[in-house]
Amino acid sequence: MDSKNIIKKIHSIFKRSSFLFPLLMVTVIIWIFGFVLFFLENSYGNPAFTSLFDGIWAAIITLSSTGYGLKVAESFPGRIFTFVIIFFGIGLVSYLSGVFASLFVDRNSKARRGLMDFPKLKNHLVICGWSKRMKEILSYVIEESTDISSNDIILLNNADPEQIELLRETKLLEDIKFVRGDFFAPTHLLRANIKDARKVIVLADTLMNTSFSEIDSKTIMTVMTIKSISRDTYVCAELLDKKYEGNLKQASCDEILLSREMAKNIIANATMSQGMSHILNELLSGTESILKTMEIPGKFIGREYVEFLKDVGKTGLVVLGILENAVPVNIMKMEALREAQKTTDISRLVQNLQDVKGMSVNNPYFAPSKDYIIKNYSMAIVLERLNGNE
Repeated sequence: MDSKNIIKKIHSIFKRSSFLFPLLMVTVIIWIFGFVLFFLENSYGNPAFTSLFDGIWAAIITLSSTGYGLKVAESFPGRIFTFVIIFFGIGLVSYLSGVFASLFVDRNSKARRGLMDFPKLKNHLVICGWSKRMKEILSYVIEESTDISSNDIILLNNADPEQIELLRETKLLEDIKFVRGDFFAPTHLLRANIKDARKVIVLADTLMNTSFSEIDSKTIMTVMTIKSISRDTYVCAELLDKKYEGNLKQASCDEILLSREMAKNIIANATMSQGMSHILNELLSGTESILKTMEIPGKFIGREYVEFLKDVGKTGLVVLGILENAVPVNIMKMEALREAQKTTDISRLVQNLQDVKGMSVNNPYFAPSKDYIIKNYSMAIVLERLNGNE
């Protein structure tokens, strides 16, 4: 590496870190003052200054104006220089206070305007797009989750900073993070660090008054972009028109939420079955009981469903069924492909590869038979009673 590249690299490091230059400057000043003070007092024969460290220690104490320590200059030049250090220290402290205050204000301003990047955030939730019910959605997510707080959520959209500030006025949402920009653009997705996210939710963006087809097109484009950046990132996308479901499946979307289709089905079921809307609302809202999925302990993988039922029955949970292939589609297909290629029978191999191609994730299987064999990557669909209800 030549000297030009070294200089460029050093300049880049200083440019990225706002704190590095003031810190380096203070360190250099302390060393210079410490060396001069040590030289003056050691030459004079002051027994308190026997090493360079004594000079540096005295410089630190004098610059900070704490007055702590027994290392006092005895020579006339040393005392004059100490006087200079004291006055310089007052100016240095004022300068540093101004620098750090400015950096703090600038950082807060960038955070409010959605200009911050979050490269170090991990296991967080990224929500792309905007919903008119964003406050209710976020509040419910945080209230119902045991391991997600507002500090773990990044909103990625083109909303005005004022709208985000209104969300943050709610105590529960005060630490929400915000990245402003087109959520389908790779640059902004990387700013939200989707590679290390636990999950990415793509909402049907209603920020602009556009048609359903335009909204769904943005959703599909976003999922394709996310999967091109990180194939293993779990993506759940909201779709308004069912006819685009195939496009999302081709884009390897892990979970598709057909919000309008679900509303239509609830209304249809309510007309045919008494109280069905109340039942579904209770299952999803969770006031007394809540419908959810749970991990199946590894010891039950490859064993009969009835064995798992007996074990879970001790906990008070009601098992309704199994959710098969509960992993990102890419991980599931890669493992299935490796298994499919193990056979030496060509016809069987072709059939296995066709089966892999047709595989889909998150398949609910309700009330399986007792001798059903629990497969790898399965989760249990359970009904949990809340508040200790029996």
